Amino acid sequence: MKFGDFFKKQEIKDPIKEAEDFKRAGKFDKALEAYRNILNNDPSNLKAWYDKASIHLALEQYGPAFEAYEKVLELEPNNRKAMHEMGFILVNLGRLEEALEIYNKVLKFEPDNLKLLSEKAMILKELKKDPEVLKIYEKLLENDPDNIKILFDRGMILSNMGKDADASIAFSKVLEIDPEHSGAMAQKGLNLGMQRQYAQSFALLDKALEKDPSNWFSLYAKGLVWKLKGNDLKSLDRRSEAIKSFNNALQAFEKATSLNQNNAKLWLEKGLIFKDLERGNEAIRALNKSIDLDPMNAKAWYEKGVTLKVLGNEGEASKCFEKVLEIEPTHTLARHKLKKM
Repeated sequence: MKFGDFFKKQEIKDPIKEAEDFKRAGKFDKALEAYRNILNNDPSNLKAWYDKASIHLALEQYGPAFEAYEKVLELEPNNRKAMHEMGFILVNLGRLEEALEIYNKVLKFEPDNLKLLSEKAMILKELKKDPEVLKIYEKLLENDPDNIKILFDRGMILSNMGKDADASIAFSKVLEIDPEHSGAMAQKGLNLGMQRQYAQSFALLDKALEKDPSNWFSLYAKGLVWKLKGNDLKSLDRRSEAIKSFNNALQAFEKATSLNQNNAKLWLEKGLIFKDLERGNEAIRALNKSIDLDPMNAKAWYEKGVTLKVLGNEGEASKCFEKVLEIEPTHTLARHKLKKM
């Protein structure tokens, strides 16, 4: 040590700056330790609590992060950034209703915050509150009318709500902006099919498959439309034409299941087509596959029971109807079938 060093004033480090330096350097353990020491001496240090929370959040340590943000809000109840990040944590913890409450609090301060509105829409989608999602989408589209993702999602929600005509309009808007959007083609094609506009439906679905031959949904949609057409022809007593439609549906579902082998809904539809074609044993195999993938699907169990009954296996059919009632106690058809056996 040099003689002059004895006379140098010893440097006093700022604890917050030291903690920030550790944080910037990615030395998170040391940074957290530094913030703990600061808070032991000064429990009301807002910046230390916030920085501590942000490190835990970055490390996906959601429990400690949430507790630190709670401290921030005790010290500063209207800290919107802390609220927002608490909402994000609650989403990641699967506590969606609580997350929604927090997002609503922040949006009272910032009703036009598009980022917050988009995130709220995602929460509402998970909670299956579709009408509320649509309201947010209307507001977001006012700001960005050509947002393809929102337009497409809006169409999907409208379709799920059974509003096929409105959904088709939404998908048409997507196709105006991006004529090559195969997803919108497939969805619009399906909606047109459900409205029994068969020629237009098949034209769009074929075009979607030209764009993306590996799109299982386009094949699934094509199968559903052929099935609907087959049922229409069957009701008109045009049985040979109906069988052709059912075979076309089966071909589409077979291609779809080869592309997406773990989709219970596809196997269910495949089973139903085999049933329509009076190919009972093949229907049972497809329905079993659907049940293996989704054991709580009451419809698959019910259709398996109906098919087994037609095949003369009443004992196994009864077990299927009992399973339906276990899953869905108010299932009237299954209860009626059991009474008749």
